This record gives sequence, structure tokens and C-alpha cells, in this order.
Amino acid sequence: MSVSTWVGERFPTDRRHLDAAAAGRVSTAVLELETQHLQDEATLGGYVAEALAADRIDAGRVALGALVGLDDAFYTDGAGTAFAIMLDAWPLPAGSRIGTIPGEYGGNARILRARAALRGWELVTLPTDALGRILDVPGDLELVTFPQILSQRGIAQPVELAVAAGVPLLLDVAQSAGQTEVPHGAAAYVGTSRKWLCGPRGVGWGCVAQEWRDRLAEPPTLGPSHHPGRIAMYDTPEPHVAGRVGLAHAVRTWSPALLPVVRAGAAAARVLLEGAGGWHVVEPVEEPTGITTLSHETADPFATRAALVDRGFVVSAVPTSRSDDLTAPVLRVSTAAWVTPEDLQSLAAALDSLGSSA
Repeated sequence: MSVSTWVGERFPTDRRHLDAAAAGRVSTAVLELETQHLQDEATLGGYVAEALAADRIDAGRVALGALVGLDDAFYTDGAGTAFAIMLDAWPLPAGSRIGTIPGEYGGNARILRARAALRGWELVTLPTDALGRILDVPGDLELVTFPQILSQRGIAQPVELAVAAGVPLLLDVAQSAGQTEVPHGAAAYVGTSRKWLCGPRGVGWGCVAQEWRDRLAEPPTLGPSHHPGRIAMYDTPEPHVAGRVGLAHAVRTWSPALLPVVRAGAAAARVLLEGAGGWHVVEPVEEPTGITTLSHETADPFATRAALVDRGFVVSAVPTSRSDDLTAPVLRVSTAAWVTPEDLQSLAAALDSLGSSA
């Protein structure tokens, strides 16, 4: 699918949507498929409707696996749930050493700390530079985990360091799948539907490399028995099936041709927004991500976001609870393929007009 066709299929909006890092714009087709499935549930019953959608949902498993170089996927209600499922299933006895980073997503960091305290794991902080980029991965760890792209800062991690170290890697691709290349070679991946893949909210997914599948513990509640793949046992029960139908379509119609457009948009944003209204860009101009974060000495990112919403812009304000390495909130702009130069110029003008008053 071409970039222009993909963009043209987005559900229409009169807003300048610069917030795919929070929730991307679903297509009209995704919305229609979800609605049709909900109607099927209402008329046929939930289980009959789910059985009728099984082939479409399973095609989504294959497409999600292909994103990360694997052959299958499981579905959950979010990336955080998939992350917790993988930690619980991983063969990590007491005393296991797990590599992590200060820039870990806040929800995942809290899960890690809770599991480590309960099970006697040692969390080892990997060395990072001033932007939170990993500098080294020691080879004496039982597991290493981090997000490929940070939520609070548009920095791409050198995944190859962990792969080269020979340590099993649980890679969080919630912010990277759909906006940048996802390297192959990790032991497992967890992601979400709602961001750059532009599926619905309330759906997550995960993939496990074949050599690890038989080494993981079974979950306490098994997934659907109709699916022959072992990985499906990690599906969360009582699913939002309409959301899985929507994600399956979204990922099958996503195209890698979108990636250079996302990067080019971010590079333009970082040039145009630097200094606008006294805001300063955190990321290097050519960082290969679609996330641009802005800091300000006096302006409140949350008040600024609210003022921008009133002016027709959709952006995020990121709180310090998002990451242990975030010392002050930031304003976050994400440049999906539908973002135009006019959108960015208008945002810069709006920031200039707001100054530090927001």
C-alpha cells in the first residue's frame, strides 16, 4: 500500500493530530470492522461472533509476528499486560540478574521492581548516556529488557548491543513498531495496537522466538483452545475481540514505506520547533524516530497542551511518572505519515503565540 493511500484511509478529523505516540488515527476500515463485529456479537452472541472472526484474528497474529521476524503472536489487553505475562513465564529463578535502564517505561519499571522483590531477582542498571541511550550490555545477565524507543524521549536504543552480548532480550516495541525498523534477534517482543500501528485501544500483543517457547512456564489461565499454536496460550481471557479484529486489519495494511516519512517529519519538526515560544528540542535532529520532545524553563507542558487542544492541536504532555530518568514534564510531538509541513508550521506559530503564558 502506498503512503498516500494509507494516509487517505484514516478516519477524517478537523484536528492537527501530532500524537501517534499516544494513540494513532485508525482507518475508516478498522472502525467499520470493529463496528460490524460488535453488531455480530449483539445478534449472534459473543462466542459465535468470535469463532467467525478467528481466521481474521489469526491472520493478524502472523502479520504481527512478521513485524519482528517471527511467525506468530499472542493477544492481550495492552503492552504492559504482555510484558507482565512474559516476565511471569520466563525461566528466572531467585538470584537471576536482569538488565534494565533508568529510562524504562514507568509502568514496566514498577512491574519489574514488584516481581524482583517477590522472586529475589537482582535488577542491574545498564550504563546510559545523557539522553538515556544504552552504552553497554554485560554478558553475564539472565535477561535484559528495555523499550526500543523511549516514551518520554524520542531516542532509539542500540538493540544490537544486547543481541551481540548473547543475553536473552525482552524488547518493548510499543513505541517502535510502526514508526521505525524493529531489529530481529530478540528472545521476545511486546507491543501495543493503539500507537503507530493505528489499531484500536485496549489491545496488546507479544511474540516469542521459537527456541524459547518450550522453556516458558504456562500461564495460570490458558488462552483459547481452538488455536493450535503454543504461543496463543498467553492470550488474555475474556478478550475485546472487536479490538483484535481491528488490530489484525491495521497491521496487515500497515506498510514499511511509512517509516522514512515518519523520520523526515520528525527531522523537520525538530528544526521548526526549536526555540518556538521558548521551547527547546531534546533529541538530535537526525535521531531515527518520530517522537520530538520539548522542554521549557518556565512554561507548564500540561497547561500548554490544554491550550493547544483548544486551538485544534493534538499533542501529549509527559509526566515525570513516565520514567525514573525524567526530572521535569515535557511536551511531546509525534509526526506520523499524515503530518504535513503546514501542521508543523502552525504548531510552531501557536507555541510562539503562547510563549510561556500557558
